[in-house]
Amino acid sequence: MRVIGPSEYRAMPWKNEGGVTTEIWASPPSGTFEWRVSIATVNSDGAFSTFNGYERHIMTLSGEGMVLDIEGRGKFTLEPLQPFSFSGDARVHGSLLQGAVLDFNLMVRREFGFGTLRVAECKAGDRLGSGLSLHLAYVLQGECEAEGHQLKPTSSFCLGTGDFFTLPGPLKLAVCEITPRLLPLPNA
Repeated sequence: MRVIGPSEYRAMPWKNEGGVTTEIWASPPSGTFEWRVSIATVNSDGAFSTFNGYERHIMTLSGEGMVLDIEGRGKFTLEPLQPFSFSGDARVHGSLLQGAVLDFNLMVRREFGFGTLRVAECKAGDRLGSGLSLHLAYVLQGECEAEGHQLKPTSSFCLGTGDFFTLPGPLKLAVCEITPRLLPLPNA
């Protein structure tokens, strides 16, 4: 298990230069990423950056919510802690419902694999991990010590493929599960 504290997060401009995102983790850490987890404050309505070849998973962490108008799919309301997925290829416009929101994002390059985003209400003794997937968990609520590190809100931890972790205390987590493809894509 690798604990990632907020001091290790990296602030960077949005691809469309409309704001700033805080990157929690990217693999690989530089160049074109296979997958990335980030948080962004959205202060105004506007276009989302496009990420061709990626699947995007998003949820708001705070604020009243946001409506995504996704080209070819329609309008969808993001409510706090309710994950939503869409293609990074699509043109998307976000409209705030009532003031700024803080959103949480997982992006996975399709050729690399696929991902899921969920909120988990964990209790002491619950186990995270998988033999086929890696996990990045972001602490939303709760606090406990794990392997000599303090897990508390806004900290994260990463479990590699085949790694497992038994939670020593209750935590509410945003859990990203990233599963690499085992076989190449057809015609790749």
